[in-house]
Amino acid sequence: MQPFSLMEAAVYNLLRAIPLIMLAFYPFQDKRRFSAEITAFIYEVILVVWLALSLFNAFFYTGSTLVSAGVEITAFIVIAALYVFALKGHPGKMLFNCFMLVNVGYMTTVTSKCLEGYLFPQMVLDRYRWSASLCLCIVSPLIMYPVYRFMKWEKENLTQDIQQTYIWRYSWLVPVTFYLIWSHAFYGSGSPVTWAINIYNVIFLGIVNMASFLIYYLLMQMVKDNASYLKLREENHTMAVQLMQYDDLNQRIALARQGRHDLRHHILSLEAMANEGNIDGIRKYLKEVGEKYQLEGSLSYCSNMTVNAVLTFFSIEAQKADIQYDVSIGVPEDIKITKADLSILFGNLLENAVEACQRQTAGGRRIQVRGQTTQSTLAVTIDNTYETAPEKDRRGRFRSMKHSGPGIGTESVKNIVARYNGVINFETKGDLFCVSVMLYLH
Repeated sequence: MQPFSLMEAAVYNLLRAIPLIMLAFYPFQDKRRFSAEITAFIYEVILVVWLALSLFNAFFYTGSTLVSAGVEITAFIVIAALYVFALKGHPGKMLFNCFMLVNVGYMTTVTSKCLEGYLFPQMVLDRYRWSASLCLCIVSPLIMYPVYRFMKWEKENLTQDIQQTYIWRYSWLVPVTFYLIWSHAFYGSGSPVTWAINIYNVIFLGIVNMASFLIYYLLMQMVKDNASYLKLREENHTMAVQLMQYDDLNQRIALARQGRHDLRHHILSLEAMANEGNIDGIRKYLKEVGEKYQLEGSLSYCSNMTVNAVLTFFSIEAQKADIQYDVSIGVPEDIKITKADLSILFGNLLENAVEACQRQTAGGRRIQVRGQTTQSTLAVTIDNTYETAPEKDRRGRFRSMKHSGPGIGTESVKNIVARYNGVINFETKGDLFCVSVMLYLH
């Protein structure tokens, strides 16, 4: 076995690390904790840490796979800490990406070592020789480019606004499982180099990685399909509210037209009673006409058309269920919140409030909506009476009253609150269930 130089070991380990770290940063490039310059510096520190620990492993390697694995685990822990320090993201998603790329990295290393065994059989048992770097340069693009395309597809299709955080809570266990499968075969064989130059072992590892990426893809597709379903449900909810507002306006317009048409007859009747001096008759007649054409409820709760449509829709629902409906809110039309988010936020909270009141069998039913907008915040409180307090699961999510599992509407509201870096609070005060929301409009 021929000795290797410091340069050969450094080049080889940098060739292993640079593509992987670049891919690790890629999904979170718009979620940096610091400026681009500081993030680039942390990236370079990660490279230095990786290189230092790799060179330590290279020059002080005792032949024990346990020592080698220990050094690599240490490097992984240190790099993971720097990685989390530099970027913002769900810990589960970051773990998912890290273990996925660790599997890809070892697939690249083993495949290049196997290729070296065919091209340079006399040097394959030498560690970190230039032949290993050359084979790594050949193999790495062939494996890394499809991985990049997969991550690009994920970044484009799984945007932050459709991702459910609970999905990443356990998804990281999938790449960890595959990591344990191949590492058992790799490190449990005795000599990793001897294992790597066996073409059948490389084929086995390739199948494991292909299966893992198939599962990754199916998992991401399920996330995307679930998000599409939720989005469609929310759009249907918004459309139903708008249609109800449209029908309500048409009814009011029809009443106004009828009133204008009958106005001439009313004037003639009132004129006849006035000529007769029948003041009591005039008063009675005016009262009857007023009750007939009274427009119940408010045509405008606020200047924002979307919020007004939702509030009007549920005022009608509240009236049908004999619920006292009290609204005092100010939301401008040009507020920096999308119409879809406003519809989902107010629609789901008011729908839950109306349903809670409808389930009451005793006591007065009432809903109170309060809201205020400043240049930087939107604050909303919705209080409703209730008879049965909503239950929570082990994760603190409210259980749905309509189906098993958590309430989809409440989770949608929580996602919107998180999107605007806001806060939401649920509490009970006597016979009232109170929801408070604060959104930041930066």
